[in-house]
Amino acid sequence: MNILKLELKKTNIKPYFLSAIAVFVCIMGLTYILAWVPHLDSGDKNAAILFSTYQGISAICNAIALMSFSILASAMGYRYLTKEYCGVGAILLFSYPINRKSVVWAKAAVILLFISTTMFLTEYGGFLIFIGTDSVLQMVNDPLVPGDFMLAFRNALVLVCLADGIALCAIRMGFIKKSNSVTIISAVILSMLLINPVAAINEQFLPVLFLAAAALIGGILLILNVSHKVKRMEI
Repeated sequence: MNILKLELKKTNIKPYFLSAIAVFVCIMGLTYILAWVPHLDSGDKNAAILFSTYQGISAICNAIALMSFSILASAMGYRYLTKEYCGVGAILLFSYPINRKSVVWAKAAVILLFISTTMFLTEYGGFLIFIGTDSVLQMVNDPLVPGDFMLAFRNALVLVCLADGIALCAIRMGFIKKSNSVTIISAVILSMLLINPVAAINEQFLPVLFLAAAALIGGILLILNVSHKVKRMEI
């Protein structure tokens, strides 16, 4: 716990906080654009049907949020985990009288805490804001029921776990070459492979839940591997 507090104090998350705000603004803008699609006479009929419900709009926006936050988390992971074990940074870290594996886990925990919080607020918080404003704008001709809130909450939690898993896997891949590009590209590829089932999460919830669990467990095991490698590193 003390190591986690130290990592929180030394980690400058301001650039990533601003990035998370930018993602939130873009997702909110996309939400209103999609809600307006059914009102366009020249719009595609299938798209109009999809975006005529709160669940349909939320699912598409959540898929975009998954990709955005997976990439943001991977970039953050390279900066605060992988890069720290390159060159002078590694010498400084290894000079501390602290268990090396504990430091790795503390860094990973900070990344996951930040991404999980900001992504959940973007997805579920954004949904609540949209619901509130739509009660005035009346863009969606879909009766709002309590189940919509429960569904949005459930989906947000599952996709946060999926994004965490993707980020951890991408960080491990980038750690092999100590490369920022490899880390981010890995996150892009993994999220793109999963974006279709995520966009259909309301119809394919169990497969997405399984993917989220598998990704998170796999990511944790890969970070465990990183911690073992750091423990054996020589300077």
